[in-house]
Amino acid sequence: MRNIKSTSIMTFIVLILQMLIAANTWSNETYLKPVSLAGAKMEQRADAYHLLQSDLFHQELKDLVKRANLSVDDASRDDDKIAVASFLDDFKQTHRLIAKQKNPLGYFHYSSDAWLSQTTPDKNQNATEALHALMTTKLSAFSNEDLYKVSYCLGWSLEMGQDYMLGLFKQLQSNPTLDKNNIVKLVTNYQLYKVYERILATGNQVLSAENEKRYVIEPNVLIKTKSGVSLSAVVVRPKQNAGKRPTAFQFSIYADEAWHIKTAIHAAAHGYVGVIANTRGKRLSPDEIIPWEKDGEDATQVIDWIIQQTWSDGRVGMYGGSYLGFTQWAAAKYMHPALKTIVPYAAANPLTGLPIENNIFITPNYQWAFHVTNNKTMDHSVYADRKYWDDVFETLYKSGRAFRDIDKVEGKPNPWFQKWLKHPDYDSYYQQMLPYKNDYKKITIPVLSITGYFDGGQISAIDFLKQHYKYNPQANHTLLIGPYSHGTAQGIPYSHHSNYQLDPVALEKDTEEITFQWFDYVFHNKARPSLLKDKVNYQLMGSNTWQHHPSLQKLNQEGQRFYLNTTKDKDGHYFLSRSKPRALDFVSQTVDLADRDTINNESGMWPLIHKQLPKSNGLVFITEPLTEAMQLAGSITGHFSIAINKRDVDIGYNFYAISPEGEVVFLSYYIGRASYAHDMSVRKLLTPGKKTQLPIVNARMTAKLLPPGSRLVMVLDVNKNPNAQVNMGTGKDVSDETSADGKEPLQIKWFSDSQLVIPLKPWRVK
Repeated sequence: MRNIKSTSIMTFIVLILQMLIAANTWSNETYLKPVSLAGAKMEQRADAYHLLQSDLFHQELKDLVKRANLSVDDASRDDDKIAVASFLDDFKQTHRLIAKQKNPLGYFHYSSDAWLSQTTPDKNQNATEALHALMTTKLSAFSNEDLYKVSYCLGWSLEMGQDYMLGLFKQLQSNPTLDKNNIVKLVTNYQLYKVYERILATGNQVLSAENEKRYVIEPNVLIKTKSGVSLSAVVVRPKQNAGKRPTAFQFSIYADEAWHIKTAIHAAAHGYVGVIANTRGKRLSPDEIIPWEKDGEDATQVIDWIIQQTWSDGRVGMYGGSYLGFTQWAAAKYMHPALKTIVPYAAANPLTGLPIENNIFITPNYQWAFHVTNNKTMDHSVYADRKYWDDVFETLYKSGRAFRDIDKVEGKPNPWFQKWLKHPDYDSYYQQMLPYKNDYKKITIPVLSITGYFDGGQISAIDFLKQHYKYNPQANHTLLIGPYSHGTAQGIPYSHHSNYQLDPVALEKDTEEITFQWFDYVFHNKARPSLLKDKVNYQLMGSNTWQHHPSLQKLNQEGQRFYLNTTKDKDGHYFLSRSKPRALDFVSQTVDLADRDTINNESGMWPLIHKQLPKSNGLVFITEPLTEAMQLAGSITGHFSIAINKRDVDIGYNFYAISPEGEVVFLSYYIGRASYAHDMSVRKLLTPGKKTQLPIVNARMTAKLLPPGSRLVMVLDVNKNPNAQVNMGTGKDVSDETSADGKEPLQIKWFSDSQLVIPLKPWRVK
């Protein structure tokens, strides 16, 4: 095993490399990797930690930054600009960049490190004492809300940071050279880790002492339910003005005591009792860990316990994101009288998000079951090596083996995933854990759903809303949506998503602050959050405005009809036409489902902005240039008319906008299984050769201002790639099909009477 240390041999190698650089041996646009990184063993967390502690590696990074003439201007995101300034020891610029942020306390780690470096240039000399004094002075002066913002900033994990750096180091080791983007990524993540390494322990020690002065913190509550299970909980109450209060309640499978305390403190800072309870089997619970299935029942019994406590005024509001969004809907199935509102963000649903999307099992987040069931807290190591999992999924795909063999290919049994594979349709398994049909009639409380255009779980969040209004037309359900990912939908957005810079107004969303404003509105009759001016509130990308509408269904209907035209343009693309063709025609596509050297319908969502339309094996349909500025806002609806030579098929599309200058912006993607298009609970196989209409089910929402001259592009395709099971079309359970079932290639006809309603209307400045 190679040790990373300063030796004469390594010094000689570095000198040789520097000479090669001086001689301009390679392109000015790429740079050799640091020698320490190139030669390091990188198999486990300890290897990443060892490299992070290397003085030689740090010096090599400094040399690399100098050779590349790296500056803050080379970083696009504000977070990265701050990290670069910090790495360069440019304290003045670090403070200036932080001061410009909407939430400067979110960068408290960088500002503290800069102050520490300025006051103790020798980081080993009295640094700990100086940092402790600095933290004590600053934290004691903060308001409750500002103290929470600092605690959020300090809620970082060095171990998870090492896991991330392990994956990053392995990724960069595989690159022959580094371009500036790679250098920015390497330097900013290295600096983020080193800053936290210096300030995290002392910061949390001082923070904990300050919180103890302000709150009653009970981290180890064990709730015994009527059904006989024990559930672990954290309870935090304000010390001042003790009395009965409403409770802000989260029900989470992601057991993390320190994080739960921070979250509950934020609720207490807003005048609520914060209760964060874990699902059965997690943290202090002695019971078996059971994802999804019992959460509604258990959360309802926690509410029973809450209202019996002396500090409770008998009213409870639930909130939280992703899986915590799911648990709110699961609890709403039982509609406890004390539950007065729910605020799910990026809400998960196992059938319309992960591990299934529109009845198709997908591979992203396959490892989630290990993450939440390997131990009583969370096994973060399963996410440490993204390339490992990408390789697993690609190996499965190329092998042509049955999708059910995924854990055999990977090497570890995954009993929970195997259980879910037995439920590919919306059967009683899911119906018992979530509101189903008339259950929504009972949900009369105010609901606020928050999600993002680029949230992988968006269709789950919006499907809950659609089902709520379908079975309860008088539902009090509000939607807030913008250009956010699964993560930023649940918190504070970054300046950029991928290479797209958010409009300034999109940065106004602070999910937890909006949540507590909503609670104040529900519990204390205060004003609604200012962004929520109607039932549907969306940020129109490119307009720097928030738009508001009374109904998502009506917003989707305020669109224009388009049809698949079989005429090609000079680039070989078909037209997406406003006029219905007079004579029925079709475009044929042949897909060899057994051929695993090619892929179809891979998402073009990263990067978000492309210089040209990404290459694909799909059929490209493109509109004529827009003659006026248009607002695209909503989800595509309508249907595809197809005929196939098999009994089933998974279809999909990628949807783009092309600017007048030729810039291509990814807007949304879609996958759906033909046999479930009419009913997600009953599989209805197709008749080979027979033309059929497939409604577009659960398409994603987007919103963008399109200038005159813009064009819209839909790349239609069959879904065949490592990101999902491959539907061979035999009619058997897709999880059991293999490439041997694809001896005959799929022949699909896309008919010209396919009708797509694109939510497009003229833009009128109000």
